[in-house]
Amino acid sequence: MQRAPFDTDKEIRGHRIFVPELLNLVGPSSNITARTDKGFPCLDLSEYLAVLSQIHGQGREGLLNSHFLPQHLGCFKDVPPSMWTVVTTISGPNALCFLKSVVSKSTNNMSNMDDGCQMIKTHNYTRSVDLSRADEVILDRITSKEYEMLGQYLDA
Repeated sequence: MQRAPFDTDKEIRGHRIFVPELLNLVGPSSNITARTDKGFPCLDLSEYLAVLSQIHGQGREGLLNSHFLPQHLGCFKDVPPSMWTVVTTISGPNALCFLKSVVSKSTNNMSNMDDGCQMIKTHNYTRSVDLSRADEVILDRITSKEYEMLGQYLDA
């Protein structure tokens, strides 16, 4: 549920801000430093997950930038999913129509479900990533509260 600028040959918008912010938040106790050999700060996936794990371990995940903030500490912190009109994934086939109907407070957008209701993807980072077992364990641990809260709303 979180994304990060990592392991790429070209700069992804936000590297120069996100990576230093993450390293600053984890503090001097971390032995991880960003690579800068490509002209911008970069973490590989394992380093990124290790930094997030340390931040979570310090109980500081609530201080994360909104791109990385766990959803149970963000939009669902004060109002649980059960109280929202619609909870869906961004990749859900009707996500755009659900959003339009909520924003416009109208059900007119609901009549043509599946017809132009798919969200347009603007992030084109399509490289597949193989996670090590250790990375899977970290990712499962730091997202467990989100999945516990949102699991029933996820596409099967």
